[in-house]
This record gives sequence, structure tokens and C-alpha cells, in this order.
Amino acid sequence: MAGGSAGEVSVAIANWNGMKYIGRCLAALYAQTQAPAEIVVVDNGSTDGSREWIAENFPHIKLLLNERNEGFSAGYNRAISACTHEYILVLNTDVFVEADFIEVVLPALQRDPTIGAATGKVYQHATGEWLNSGFFLRPQMRTRHSAQTEKSEQIFGCSGALILFRRAALADLVVDGQYFDESYFSYGEDVDLAWRAQLLGWKSWYTPRASAVHVGSGSSNEQMRFVDKPLFLQRHILKNRYLTIAKNASWPELIPLIFYWLISEPLVWFILFVRSPRRCIQLVPSLYEALLLMPRAMRWRREMQARRVLGPGQRMRLIKWI
Repeated sequence: MAGGSAGEVSVAIANWNGMKYIGRCLAALYAQTQAPAEIVVVDNGSTDGSREWIAENFPHIKLLLNERNEGFSAGYNRAISACTHEYILVLNTDVFVEADFIEVVLPALQRDPTIGAATGKVYQHATGEWLNSGFFLRPQMRTRHSAQTEKSEQIFGCSGALILFRRAALADLVVDGQYFDESYFSYGEDVDLAWRAQLLGWKSWYTPRASAVHVGSGSSNEQMRFVDKPLFLQRHILKNRYLTIAKNASWPELIPLIFYWLISEPLVWFILFVRSPRRCIQLVPSLYEALLLMPRAMRWRREMQARRVLGPGQRMRLIKWI
């Protein structure tokens, strides 16, 4: 990967049938008070005309085409790899950054070389509320937005919809040539990346003055709740939870987490069964898919645990048990 001028920002976007949002997303980037040096869009086999529309209306954008939907992780990995500058803004098509977003969030990374990722405050269109786009990790491998929206703070990680990365941090997190784990396809890849960053001592930071609007689940018809998402995505969400804990938790973390899961996980599956026995049965293959990927996950685990620089006690404070 080439290195750009110090302080310049590349933008990495993966688009899949994002015609409804991509115009507003790109317009917000071109309206930045600190303009990005380049915008890279990977189109994941869109069929709604958005790839043609981007090529026609934004000819200066670096547009890379995938013939089919390779998933969130693979799409963004290709976009990140094509970026050439010191900082990389990973952005979903349904996120519209305020005009000063880059100008406000970039100094957080510039003043502290141990911060690998930063994010800001988002207006969640689906719920009508302002949220800290950073998250803490809950023991069932779900994320919890911090209740702190008005003060800067260290967070476990940043929502994959809106992250400004330091290139050096991303390069440090690569395993098998991948930033985001492509076995995840979609959902949970930001949690996995954040945990790997924690292992290697990279901080994530929340900057409240940097703001954006996020529609939420724009590529799945704005279906925010797990129960409303398509079966295909539900299976990935469940599978990825198991992979995340297997790949990243050290033994001192695993012991309390396993105890918690012995209580909570049967309850999760019971609730799924009560809501829809047929759908619950259709979700069982997610367990088999996780088992098939476990040898690969263990290989990633061995590499990251061998390189870790923070002990479990330094990470546990960023896991919220309640």
C-alpha cells in the first residue's frame, strides 16, 4: 500500500444497491471543510443502477467493481487496500457526515499516536435519537452504545458504519491479508476488529463534536432489529458471535464468559424458538457454520494472542457486564 501525504484522509465505501443513499453520502463528503484527498468506492455487484450512477456523476471517484456481493468485510477490505493516505474514513452509504466531521475527528488521532480509530456522535434516523457511535462490549457478544454523548472518552470500539482509522493501526491488525475478517460476511466484523485492536494496544476514541446522520441497516431495508432481518443475515449474526469470542478472548476472560453463556445462550435459543419454531430450526445451521470455521478462527487466535501487548485485566474494564 502506498503512503500518502501526512494528515490526508482517504474515504473507503462499499456499496451494495445503495442508490437510495449514495448521492447524499457522497455529497456530504464533497462538502467537508477539510476535504478528503480521495474517495474509493467498491461496488459489491449492485443491480439497482447505483454503480453506473456513481461512474456517471462522480467520475473522479476511484470506483472498483465486484461482480457479485462479496459481503461487508471483503468489500471494505478491497476499498481500504486501494486507499493511499495516512488516515482512512470507513463509511457506510447510509451515513451522511456533517460538514466539519473530518476536521473535528482527525485531531483525536493526530494528538495521540496510540489511538488507532475514532468516531463521533450519530443521529439514528430509525429511532430519532443521538447516539455515541462508539460501543462497549457486552458478554453475550452484543454491543452497547455508551450513554456518554457529550464528553470525549475511550471506548471498546467504533461502529463499522463510521470509523476514522489510522493506517498504521489497520496494517498492524492484518491477518491473512485481511483487515476485517471476510469469514464474517456481514455484522460483528467491527467488534472482532476492535477486539484485535485492544489486544495489540490500539485505543478507540469517541469525539462528540464530530457528528453524522445514520439511517441504519440501509442495505437491509432499514430493518434494525435482529428478528426483522432476513434469515441469511440472522445466521451470520449468530455465527459471528461464536467466532468472535473463540478468536479473541484470553483464558482469564473465557472463564467468566463461558459461565455467562451457559446461562444466557440457552435462553436466547428458547426465545427464538418461542417466537418462531420454524425460523429457529432454520437458524441451527449457524452453529454448524461456526464449527466449520473454528480451525481458521483458532489460527487467527494463535497469531493475535502471540502478538498481544495488553493483559486481560486491561481489556475487561471495557466489557460491560450489566
